[in-house]
Amino acid sequence: MSDALTLVVAVASPLLLIALVALTPRGRLSVRIAMRNAFRRPAQTLLVALGLSLAALLFSASFTLEAALHQAMRAQQTADLGGVDAVVTPVEADDREEPEQPEEAGEAADTGPPALDSDDVRSIEDALDEPGTTVSSLLSLPVPVEHERTERGEPGLTVVGAANNDDAVRLVDSSGEPLARDGLREDDILISGAASRDLRAERGDVLTVADRTMRVVGVYETGAPLAPPASAVVSLRELQEIADLPNRVNAVTLAYDREVTWEEREDPVHGELSSLARANDWEAEPLRASAHESADRLTTELSTLFLLFSQLSMVAGVLLIVLVVMMLAGERHAEFGVLRAMGMKRGRLAFVLALEGLGYAVLASAAGTLLGWAVGAGASRVLSDRVTDPALPPPRLEFGFDPVAMATAYLIGVGVIAVVFALVALRASKVDIVAALRGAEAPPRSRRRAVVLPVLALLAGLATAALGVRNGTATETLTGLTLVCGALGAGLPRLRVPQRLAHSAGAVAVIVLWSLPSELFGETGSGITIFFLSGIALVGAGVWLFVSNDDLVQRALRRLLAPLPRMTSVVPIAVAYSVRNRLRSGMTIAMLSIVVLTITLSGFVTAAVNQIYADHRSVTGGFDLQASWVSPGGAPPDLRSVFEESPHIDTSEVGRIGGYADVSVRARQIDAEAGAEEVGVWGADEDYLLGNRYPVFLRAPGLDSSEEVWDELRRSPNTAVVSGTMIPSDSAAFVGGGSDLELEGVDVLDEELPGDLRLEVAGPDGGTTTLRVIGVVDRSAEYLGDVVTSTEGLARITGEDASPTHWFVAAEDREEVGEVALAARRALLDHGVTVTPLQEEVEFRASSNGVVQWLLMAFMGFGLVVGCSALGVVSIRSITERRNQIGVLRAIGMQRSGIRRLFLIESLVVTVSGIALGVGLGFAVSPGLVDSLRVDLPGVTYTVPVAVLVVIIGATLVFSTLVSVLASRRAGDVPPAEALRDRT
Repeated sequence: MSDALTLVVAVASPLLLIALVALTPRGRLSVRIAMRNAFRRPAQTLLVALGLSLAALLFSASFTLEAALHQAMRAQQTADLGGVDAVVTPVEADDREEPEQPEEAGEAADTGPPALDSDDVRSIEDALDEPGTTVSSLLSLPVPVEHERTERGEPGLTVVGAANNDDAVRLVDSSGEPLARDGLREDDILISGAASRDLRAERGDVLTVADRTMRVVGVYETGAPLAPPASAVVSLRELQEIADLPNRVNAVTLAYDREVTWEEREDPVHGELSSLARANDWEAEPLRASAHESADRLTTELSTLFLLFSQLSMVAGVLLIVLVVMMLAGERHAEFGVLRAMGMKRGRLAFVLALEGLGYAVLASAAGTLLGWAVGAGASRVLSDRVTDPALPPPRLEFGFDPVAMATAYLIGVGVIAVVFALVALRASKVDIVAALRGAEAPPRSRRRAVVLPVLALLAGLATAALGVRNGTATETLTGLTLVCGALGAGLPRLRVPQRLAHSAGAVAVIVLWSLPSELFGETGSGITIFFLSGIALVGAGVWLFVSNDDLVQRALRRLLAPLPRMTSVVPIAVAYSVRNRLRSGMTIAMLSIVVLTITLSGFVTAAVNQIYADHRSVTGGFDLQASWVSPGGAPPDLRSVFEESPHIDTSEVGRIGGYADVSVRARQIDAEAGAEEVGVWGADEDYLLGNRYPVFLRAPGLDSSEEVWDELRRSPNTAVVSGTMIPSDSAAFVGGGSDLELEGVDVLDEELPGDLRLEVAGPDGGTTTLRVIGVVDRSAEYLGDVVTSTEGLARITGEDASPTHWFVAAEDREEVGEVALAARRALLDHGVTVTPLQEEVEFRASSNGVVQWLLMAFMGFGLVVGCSALGVVSIRSITERRNQIGVLRAIGMQRSGIRRLFLIESLVVTVSGIALGVGLGFAVSPGLVDSLRVDLPGVTYTVPVAVLVVIIGATLVFSTLVSVLASRRAGDVPPAEALRDRT
């Protein structure tokens, strides 16, 4: 079945079900009865449909965000590939004999960059079976580029050499227009926007590229394949002459004539070119398929984070559906009594109400799904702009329409609404005919039924708690004890215990239970699931405590409003309705408090994590600059010696300098089930090991401080420190993903590392080296390799000297980092070393984290609209039910303003209660939540998000007050005479 057909079937099937029912004689009557209320009260119908649409929007936005984000992430990850789908590159120098060259020249050629010749390109073309594959040749090299007018330069700017007619290079300027390369001459150069900003060069400027003078003929934003954001493009022949590589290239690109839909391991280069690549020491990389897999992983992480926080908002949506159904069923209670008196069976009555719900579900879910898809697409656009390198311009985002995702979201909305309607319909069909005709309350349930449910809940709670104690898990234990407390609080009134005392005691017991440290009840892990469970439990208990003591709320309000006689006169009447409809009021308070609690917790998480990025040195290990050697030949320089000899930089302004060499190898944990994975290994020099400021939060036995760990790493070449990303964590959704290699037998909650934790690292020559892990650095160490050892330890792995090729530099004066960076660039330009200020990168990451978190809170803010809609539903229902009471109050002299104050206070009491409960529980739960993050990120600190609290409280009060004012004005406009006659 095609995607479009799936969507059509999903949307049409509920409509066909209604049409099928309407075709039968009895079905037409059922449809007419079900829909008459909708046409009789159009304003109420619109409000109900709006509320249900908002609930469906939460489902749709949550489930369709992944589809929209998936497309945006793929566009981001492949933005710099141009028309390239795969690439073949040499990984070792070509060792073919060239007899026409002298021996010295041959040796010089062997030490140059690895390259491919025309014969190699033809062999690749012949080995491909994929029809329509376009094969292109590129030469990509780091080349020193200087701009003398601005005195700026890059010692290793990536320059791509390509033929003018090569379709693999599709350069696009800032306006989105393609740059034509047909007239690109040998002395012309195209530079990227990032390179233009770094060099301060514009179209028409003259640059020195290696030893040649070239003119800038254009600036592009994207399209240079196999190149970083700062790059340049010249003709292939020109770059071959500059690099002295005649008729040689170092990349053969493949462009398929159809969209890449396969996984990385299924790419044709892994099948058709695998034997050829192995025989020639080449590397065949499926770039686009690999980028798609990377985008898929990132999409899963971000969508999981959104779903995790939006769960409570979706609970609010479900509660709104339940509230709407209860309102509709209560409004037609008398009508149902008449229908039952006329002989309609309970099953037919339930079918009528369920059919009404199906009609609402079809329409509301359609609107909510479309709105949810728009919200998901907008959220994915914002996220896609903030999760990649700031130098990469965001690609043009095309609005994605995934029929399967749309159909799934639509059916979820229809299903949830229809199921809730059906369940409430079964309950509503049990109408007491006499009570319904009289307009009185139904007689209470039998004593036996009132006892059975608490007893069953008590038994289930005891069994769950016993299972949790036996397994040593806090989640099961706390859940079971919560059921026990709730069952006792609900069942004790049947044993002559005062109802208020029993209910209050049960609610307080649940609040105290979930406020205690969860570690007291068993193993909690490092995740946050238990804190969200505690949020739901605390909200439920708080609402239960409120509705059980609402008369105390009335007394408090009367004392608070004592200076305002006009207000105190309506407080008893306003609170009395809430007391009589405790379930309805409690559900509205629960909806508001759940959303407020969720956003408050998200604010606490954001404020805590942002403290890490407040000082960039806490993320970089105490350094301000990063330098990298990018020269294609020679040996890396001694950075400190270069600074001492250079006239461009004052060494008194330079503080600590630490260097490292890195290599990508495969490693596995000894005595573990998992196999080998690729990791990055650093060989750090003595200056780095003694000069970095990264704290080690898990240490091997006998090492009592971070300084001792780094000193031991310096003295023992067979030791290693690993990143916290290699430790499994349930809270990775908040603090970043994990490494491909995860250590077994280690938990972030452990007090120390096992003494025999070892890694087996495979070197390039096939040999293996064993490293003993003596420390774990937390996940905030973003400028650290997966595995860190000494330079001597790395030399044992690679079999050759490990001279530093990367360095970190700290300025003596933090206020002079910019000047030090500029001076370091000038000093290192002739040595093939680039310099990058780290503060800008850290600030961008902090900004990205803040945008994601604020977007997350805005996404959850739709739950506030749901809560305010619930308030409107309750207010409209209250006016409808109390028309006679309004008429009596007006008849005895109460003015319209008094009626409006009455309903306004009634709504505001519910609103303020929901806000107070949500914020209060947020303060109760947030310390434990931040503590759980501190396990992975020791740098987080508990911070009160004042701005978030002001926004959430202010927005909730504004929206709820607006809804309350509109409802109260409608109540004040009810004509007294019509109200007394109960005319609608």
